[in-house]
Amino acid sequence: MRLSPFNWLALAFFGYFFAYGVLVPYLPVWVKSHAYDPQFIGIILSSSYFFRFIGSFFFGRMIKHSHQLFTALRLIAWSMVGMTCIMALTAQNFWWLFVSIGIFSMLNAAGMPLTDSLAATWQKQLELDYGKARLLGSLAFTLALVAVGQLIRFTGEQNIIWILTALFVFYSLLLMLNPHPKPHDEAESAGENSVNYWTLLKNADHARMLLAAFLIQGSHAGYYVYSILYWNENGIPVRLTSLLWGCAVTAEILLFFFSKRLFGDWSVRHLMLLATLAAVIRWGVYGSTTSILWLTLLQTFHALTFAVMHIAMIRYIARQPQNTIVKLQSLYSGLANCLGVAMMTMICGKIYPLSPQAMFITMSALAAIAFFVIPRKI
Repeated sequence: MRLSPFNWLALAFFGYFFAYGVLVPYLPVWVKSHAYDPQFIGIILSSSYFFRFIGSFFFGRMIKHSHQLFTALRLIAWSMVGMTCIMALTAQNFWWLFVSIGIFSMLNAAGMPLTDSLAATWQKQLELDYGKARLLGSLAFTLALVAVGQLIRFTGEQNIIWILTALFVFYSLLLMLNPHPKPHDEAESAGENSVNYWTLLKNADHARMLLAAFLIQGSHAGYYVYSILYWNENGIPVRLTSLLWGCAVTAEILLFFFSKRLFGDWSVRHLMLLATLAAVIRWGVYGSTTSILWLTLLQTFHALTFAVMHIAMIRYIARQPQNTIVKLQSLYSGLANCLGVAMMTMICGKIYPLSPQAMFITMSALAAIAFFVIPRKI
């Protein structure tokens, strides 16, 4: 069965994020169901970012031509199926489980930058609407949170891993479909094809864009890890915190849908400046209010702090030479989405016990540094 590039991407995003929407909130629950203590669960959460960081770079450096992306994605997807089975079978052994989750995290981290590399290539060659394809991923993440949360009530927490396995089988089958036309490599010399990560980082614009993304995305760490805890401590019940998170994802979906219409004429610089300004405001106000009305408004800023920044990076990468796209996408994913969040999570972990308000202010201040980093002519 042949699909258009847009439909293939939309299905790939849907399959990946439906599984990811189970992985993020429910994998710790599954580990806990095997009688592991919170300390071990914390080790898994923190070390998984490290393994994801490695995975983003390791698989990206192996891709030399765009047609290899399909083979790599399919092999990685089926390997994730195998690793979830190994995780299930080794759950009672501390070290085997730790290693299997680490390998799984490396594989899972590679899936998104490689898919985004395909999207950037198609965007460059076919002017594909990335935002509309990507919004299905955000929608799938939300559906997974709700639907699987209800399913677990009936199947039990120990079966979460098998639900996750089934979802990765579904994702792998979607990737087996064939898009048409496939992306093609531009005519390049052998020397140009040998571009490496260090060469890309020595480019001032690349380095500044990656650092800005590192700061903006990393500033979400306090929100990702501590927002629900902070709200619960201030009398906001769990049912409302889930609605607040849902509000953020809904805003993200809407922005992806209308992104081409809203920001089609915006420069990459202006998109990054908007994302930075929104992050500074969002985190600066977070620690000073627990009003549901204000929090709901601030949650809609997720469309700006995450989605706008992501669109800017995809647009920036799509404008670069063909032979740099995969490695730039891997750098972006590894540095911003993995290392940035990991390092700022460590910072938040030190500050939150002392003062949640200070933690959010710190995230706001770190995001503000991006104002001075974003390149001027992009």
